[in-house]
Amino acid sequence: MLTIEIDKRVKGDLDSIWEILTDMKTFSETAPDIVRVEQLSGTGLGMVRQIHHKSGRIWEEECKEWEPLSHFTMQVKTDSYPLPISYLRRIASMEQKQKNVVIKIRYEYTASYGPFGYFLNKHQIRPILKIFSTQLLDNLAKKIHQQSIDATITGSTILKSKDSAILTITPETLISDACKILTDKRIGCVIALNLDGKIAGILSERDIVNGISTAGQPILNKPATDFMTHNVIVSHPEDSMAKLMSIMISKRIRHLPVVDDDEHLLGVISIGDIINARMTELEQESDAMHQYIEGRKWREVAMQIGRSAASEEFN
Repeated sequence: MLTIEIDKRVKGDLDSIWEILTDMKTFSETAPDIVRVEQLSGTGLGMVRQIHHKSGRIWEEECKEWEPLSHFTMQVKTDSYPLPISYLRRIASMEQKQKNVVIKIRYEYTASYGPFGYFLNKHQIRPILKIFSTQLLDNLAKKIHQQSIDATITGSTILKSKDSAILTITPETLISDACKILTDKRIGCVIALNLDGKIAGILSERDIVNGISTAGQPILNKPATDFMTHNVIVSHPEDSMAKLMSIMISKRIRHLPVVDDDEHLLGVISIGDIINARMTELEQESDAMHQYIEGRKWREVAMQIGRSAASEEFN
């Protein structure tokens, strides 16, 4: 029996990592050269799924072990597998290590063609499985990291970085007055509130332009309620950045009011706010990566010339 094992440390909680590790869609997105995964039957222990490879090969694999938040084992039917292997098991596992979680991909396999299999393993099977496992873990780590970012950046955190003042109008506000607010404050929309403080509608630059194109200049003396959007799409403070972006893209809107459980307005998030939040996160990631690279360089130099000399070198 031949084996190969690759591991990678990631940050996150066991529940969310396990969900990513066992998700078929995620596997098809992160596994190199895998284009589609179909579940044929069952869930967990006994699950059978079909794997579609970019070469056109299709094979099945069955779950032989399933220990939630720990590991699962897939027995691969090798008849159509793209490597000369007569037996193959893939074990995906994870283990909590202080502040990190270690994810491991382990292969247990037997090469085909008897004694000639030793040559095939050395020059083909083992290198390919190693590359596959490494890329799979790297892609999973990126997925886990992105989910962590999405979970930490929410509607609430974005609003905290903005001016706390909320500009609103009433449904009876004249379009001319609303235009002055949009111009003076250099904003793209304004929320109309009822007397009870709940959202009555949203008036955007697009609404005003559409009104002028159909009714002309007289709309300036008409109330906002005649032209604003009444069925307003809203979000909530706990919504993740990914969800906010998904709503904006699917609904083709640039502004998203945030409301509390009583439907009272807490603020408005624009597409620009989300871009700024993501840019800040990317800058933090870049700084962290720079520090990691510098730290790794220091450790390598320290091993070669000693800690004191390395400190002088990097100072």
